[in-house]
Amino acid sequence: MAARGEMVAALKEGRLAHELGESSADCPYPAGDPLRAAWLRGFAAARSEGSEE
Repeated sequence: MAARGEMVAALKEGRLAHELGESSADCPYPAGDPLRAAWLRGFAAARSEGSEE
């Protein structure tokens, strides 16, 4: 299980990845890793915020 701090960091990394123009396929965490889910949530949140502007 990932620590809370690691989850928050992965979420922020996902947001930053979207802002830098990376794709969701660039996620550095393997399938099944809870950090992957956090990273993808951050990526998706940044993408949806960008589409609202």
